[in-house]
Amino acid sequence: FVIGDSQMSAFTDNLGSIGTYFANINEFVLPLNDYHEFYLFWWFAWSIMIGQFTSRFVGGLKTYQVLAAMLIFPSIPIAIWFSVLYHYHEAGIPTQGIKNFAMVFVGIVFVINSLDSLVRLYTDNLNFTVKRFGKMKYIVGNIVALSLLTLLFKLEFLQIQWVGALVIGLFFICAAFIGYSKFKTVTNIDSSPKANEIDYTKIDTVH
Repeated sequence: FVIGDSQMSAFTDNLGSIGTYFANINEFVLPLNDYHEFYLFWWFAWSIMIGQFTSRFVGGLKTYQVLAAMLIFPSIPIAIWFSVLYHYHEAGIPTQGIKNFAMVFVGIVFVINSLDSLVRLYTDNLNFTVKRFGKMKYIVGNIVALSLLTLLFKLEFLQIQWVGALVIGLFFICAAFIGYSKFKTVTNIDSSPKANEIDYTKIDTVH
């Protein structure tokens, strides 16, 4: 808004208009086109990694606190970002130069950070660690594994739609299993055990 020579009132108007998105969310959801399908299945496929990542440092938080930390608070800067982006679109402000470079840079950092978290999670799950194999074998092994997965993605059975559908199926299977065998135990859970405390240092250990 500063670069676009706009007024703060225009920013607040755009920010307030986000409510109309939720009022007309059916227009954005249906009909489900190829873009929406890919995006939704991508998030379902990614959700297992996100769940494992966040579970490492949310001990001691109640469900509503996790919801606020993972969904509500992060949505605030996203809303601000889209308000600015919409102003650029509405006013026809070009984004070449440093602004375009900054957006590309943020996107690259996001991919690198996500890839780093993904590698750390699956290597821990498979016990493929630096301590066990050494740094060189660890690096080479991950490069080979990621390269093979990238090549396998070209095959039909590893398309994001199939992976996302598999994850959705796992969700329903887990929910049915919990509902059938652990219903009484789960309903008696009020919060995490009092012995669990939030250890923010665990955030550093997953990177």
